[in-house]
Amino acid sequence: MIRKNKTVKFNFIELLIIIVLAYIIAPVVSRFISTVLTTYFYMLIVVVLVFLVFFVKGNKSANDCFFLLLPFLCWKGFAFLLPKDNLIIWAYGALLDILPLLLGYYFVNHVGKSEKLEFFVRFLFAAFLITGITTILGCIQYPDAARYMATVENSSEARAVLYTWNNIGGYSFVYMLVLLHPVLILAYKKQRIKKVTAIFCSVAIVSVTIFSAYATALLLALLSCFFYFFKKNLSIQALWIWIIFGVVLVIFSDSLFSKALLWLADVVNNDIIAYRLEALAGGKVGIEGSEDNRIALYEASLNTFFKNPILGSCLSGGGGIGGHSFILDFMAQFGIIGAVVLFLMYRIIYIKFFLPYKNREGYGFILWMFIQAILLSLINTGMFLPVLAIFIPVFLKFVYKES
Repeated sequence: MIRKNKTVKFNFIELLIIIVLAYIIAPVVSRFISTVLTTYFYMLIVVVLVFLVFFVKGNKSANDCFFLLLPFLCWKGFAFLLPKDNLIIWAYGALLDILPLLLGYYFVNHVGKSEKLEFFVRFLFAAFLITGITTILGCIQYPDAARYMATVENSSEARAVLYTWNNIGGYSFVYMLVLLHPVLILAYKKQRIKKVTAIFCSVAIVSVTIFSAYATALLLALLSCFFYFFKKNLSIQALWIWIIFGVVLVIFSDSLFSKALLWLADVVNNDIIAYRLEALAGGKVGIEGSEDNRIALYEASLNTFFKNPILGSCLSGGGGIGGHSFILDFMAQFGIIGAVVLFLMYRIIYIKFFLPYKNREGYGFILWMFIQAILLSLINTGMFLPVLAIFIPVFLKFVYKES
């Protein structure tokens, strides 16, 4: 259990990390900084933080960070070939994209004291819980808020400002919760949190996906609930057996799967989710007949990749992508070379943040989070680096800290 009776002292790096974590999780914090202190203040924090993690911790830390970041620097270097409005904005975005890796490295290697670790766990838990509650309340008042935040191009628009001041989480927040759902169940299995706490949080996660109107997030959140019925020593082999069994079941019992989706569409009191579930229940024909035809978007990226398999479309402006798959779009823009970089990016994340737990009890739960993140990046935008490099490693250190 989490102890509360010790006073924790933080160094300057950790104080900056607290601000950055709050910025990532809670929209109201990002709105406050961009409104009151301007984004240049936040950028100053990021630059100072990167400098401190790289250099203050010594040569070993700098060398480790360099090799950790190498494939991601290639990723950002490739992105430099694409059209951009402003070089400074591009550099700012690149720095923000790789920052989670530095923070994850810092937590794994330098936050060793249990009282500090427990503070960060309590802080992250509180930030996710508060933002989850405000997201549910905000979406009750503004039903389209979470989905609007995922598509708005200008964060200064009146609706965007209103929703962020109400701390309504959008696309990134909802899927961060979904990806963290298995580690919550693992914490319960390992008796790090109480059963009532785990169930309450699971209900909250499912509720957020419903009120925010994300059908894929809802399905993944419900799927993770089945892990409550698995043993805490879930192995890699057992996980793959369940995955293969599930895939075979869906393929050969597609009518049963469709009926289950239609039943869920009737149960969920949300028109957007119901519409998407009904389209998914119709298989490829149903998806192609929907307003959001994702199959066509995926095919657009695949076609571009096969037309330019070596370097992709980056030299001709980076066009020809569907825009709804981080992995497929990346391959379309940068070809086989980009696919190799992508593989190295995921490989180094796995080696640094997941592989160390391979011989621990319940590694199947951990591996599922990694697989789930890749699947989400295949069918949605984003690589979810804050979850893979910061939040999952922090919670796993807490779950396994006494073993």
